[in-house]
Amino acid sequence: MTRPTKDEKIKFNVDYPPDTDFSAYARLLQSKWRVRNGFGYNKYGNFLPKDFAIQTKANFLTSKIRLLAEYELLRKGNFGKLIKEDRMWENLLSSQPLCFNLFGELHFDHKLATKFFRKLFPHRIQTVTEVLFEHSPGRGNKKFTGDHSAFDVFVEYTNGDKRGFIGIEVKYAESLKEEQEKTAQATFNKHETEYTRLTTSDIFCDGAIETLRKTPLSQIWRDHLLSLATRQLYDEGFFVFLFPSQNKQCQIGVDDYKKYISSDNEEKSGFYPRHLEDFISTLQDIINADWTNELRRRYLGDDV
Repeated sequence: MTRPTKDEKIKFNVDYPPDTDFSAYARLLQSKWRVRNGFGYNKYGNFLPKDFAIQTKANFLTSKIRLLAEYELLRKGNFGKLIKEDRMWENLLSSQPLCFNLFGELHFDHKLATKFFRKLFPHRIQTVTEVLFEHSPGRGNKKFTGDHSAFDVFVEYTNGDKRGFIGIEVKYAESLKEEQEKTAQATFNKHETEYTRLTTSDIFCDGAIETLRKTPLSQIWRDHLLSLATRQLYDEGFFVFLFPSQNKQCQIGVDDYKKYISSDNEEKSGFYPRHLEDFISTLQDIINADWTNELRRRYLGDDV
């Protein structure tokens, strides 16, 4: 992975100075994918023209995924889902379309989903029964975290006679510093009671809250807490934080976050950081199709 050269920035319209090394690289990948498909752009090379994007749904890799994305946007208001339409349709770099492109086909095919997740978590999964998007067990409900956090992807499964879940947070080009410190502080102040109740000594180190409530670790922490709270509805469950291995900001964030967890045992902590490359490779091993090849090319830049 290297940052785009000056010539590449000009050619593919990806000169965005605030980019980290990885986000600059990923922005270039998305613009190259757009050019390869003959699509136009708006302002930066990773943005599709609005009308074209909405009409064609070109940000999504298959007809089923396009239908699913449209369906989720139509119902978002009724369920309080925080899905931004411009990011979904226009922004090729956004992690929201990535969620649908990676997991969307699994929503329709639970046999495929079962093969996929059993290969990733062979001792945890027997049968996948549901794959949902932007899901929370109770937005604003103080029985959980009290806030409006949600999992990007939520998987329900059975494991013998147990019902379980996987709550997944997906990052792509994010640096974990997107949330302003003032916002993180205000969120903590509003929901301190719930956050403190869930930050138990069997999972977290003493005094961890003082660091975890601040950026860049606050979002990981809140999603992890939501997964711990969600266990009250299931027999078991765990949280997956998914990101590209070359995204150094996310890797540093994960490494720092693990310092505040009291056990290295993932089954005990319920915290499973994983790399996007492994998920895409696993899916491609199971189903070597045009769309899985395109998924790899687009997000990882690999030739297949």
